[in-house]
Amino acid sequence: MGRREETCKMHCAVVLRLLLIFLPAMVCGQGCAPKNYGTNKVVCVCNATYCDNLHPPEELLQPGYYLQYTSTQTGKRLVPISMQMSKKAPSTGDVWKVTSSKQYQEIIGFGAAITDSVGINIGSLEKDVRESLLNQYYGPEGIGYTLVRVPLGGTDFSTRFYTYDDGTADPTLSRFKLADEDYKYKLPYLKYIKQLSNPRVVTVPWSPPEWMIEGRNGTEGFTRLKDIYYQVYAEYFVNFLNAYQKEGINFWGLTLQNEPGNGYYVYFGINSCGYSPEEQRNFIANNLGPTLQKNNFGNIVIMAGDDQRTFLPESAQVVLDNPAASKFVSGTAVHWYFDDQYPASRLTKLHDLFPDKFILYTEASFIPDSGSPAVLFGDWGRAERLSKDILDVLNHWVTGWIDWNLALNTIGGPTYLNNNLDSPIIVNSTANEFYKQPIFYSLAHLSKFVPPGSKRIQLNSTAESGVDNVAFLRPDNIVAVVLLNSKDDAKKISLQTDAGSYISITVAAHSLNTIIYNKT
Repeated sequence: MGRREETCKMHCAVVLRLLLIFLPAMVCGQGCAPKNYGTNKVVCVCNATYCDNLHPPEELLQPGYYLQYTSTQTGKRLVPISMQMSKKAPSTGDVWKVTSSKQYQEIIGFGAAITDSVGINIGSLEKDVRESLLNQYYGPEGIGYTLVRVPLGGTDFSTRFYTYDDGTADPTLSRFKLADEDYKYKLPYLKYIKQLSNPRVVTVPWSPPEWMIEGRNGTEGFTRLKDIYYQVYAEYFVNFLNAYQKEGINFWGLTLQNEPGNGYYVYFGINSCGYSPEEQRNFIANNLGPTLQKNNFGNIVIMAGDDQRTFLPESAQVVLDNPAASKFVSGTAVHWYFDDQYPASRLTKLHDLFPDKFILYTEASFIPDSGSPAVLFGDWGRAERLSKDILDVLNHWVTGWIDWNLALNTIGGPTYLNNNLDSPIIVNSTANEFYKQPIFYSLAHLSKFVPPGSKRIQLNSTAESGVDNVAFLRPDNIVAVVLLNSKDDAKKISLQTDAGSYISITVAAHSLNTIIYNKT
């Protein structure tokens, strides 16, 4: 950034602060350029000349004031207002007390995945639009992502099945090499976002090379890693980590298998290898953990699971109860699918059993109903469902959320298995533009305002209000409160701060709201 541009940005921040104080409402940065797909179905369009952005909110806070950012079913997207806090208690309505001294889990962060499909879609845009898209997630005026998940090999969101050592058995891994897809679709964008904000990088394989796998119980799709290849496969991980390290990408964390229950409990027809909980335990304790340490990757965080909470806490308990495995494992990774069938209380049970091990959601996307399109443009219902579930799991000890694909095309691909999905950003390469879906803003209402190191704090809410909620104390001593009203009528709520001030707010019908204020 040049001196002139930096000076302009500083002046802009000062002007915005003044406007927010003296005007009842002021849009910071550039607002959404809406495109309508029907009643209350709005996406925000970004192209070569325009994209809505979000000025760092902490730079706009003033003593004695709070900021409220609102997104609504009717089309508002992160619209802020600044209002003065009051020392006078409200005479009517609910009062929710915020107690920042009562603290729970520390937040690791928020992010999403760069798959081959993501790279293909980003690469279909011209350079300036491509960079704008990545800045929407990882740039200073983006939504504050600090995590990125990168597959170790191919996935269902690739254009073919592949690993890094395909062919006949190769126990010395003499053929191991990265694929063209790594150099075309993953590494260029990892290197770019590293320059923006240096997010923590997580990896996981969808499948070992096929020669390492054998059938399980004679049932199609049910597989396991052959016993004779446990150590070879651990060395396969090391080869991958070394190859990416040579490209300047270091990993913060990994899991041993994407959805290890796929191929053990069930089979969904995608790249997979099944592991029983006992097999996961043995591979980590005897092979993966020691091999990473021996090869100078002992600092990489290993997570158990990486599957649905259907199997919690029992599946994780098999791994974490074993001292030989547990010493290598820092937490449990969880996927969002089927959360509606299994209560979040399972997460609290897991935390209570192992309070020193974190819980992190590592994949989430919307699976379309049979016969329905994968991409629902401007669908607010999905935004509400996603927000409701994220707030729920955060209130059950979860430390962060990694969404699935960063960006897909207008039909939710490409995928060689035709299992198309929705995404927070949809790329229209023909028009050289992309669309930010309502679910993008569901994630933004947390990721932008709740940075790593924030701690969930106590918020004494009233269940009868019907407003989902969670509160955090950030490392910079700012309190962030996130509220979701999925009802048809507005709600009036007052927050009582630690300092005894009151924040009286209206939570609009079908709206997401983030309120921030200085604790002292």
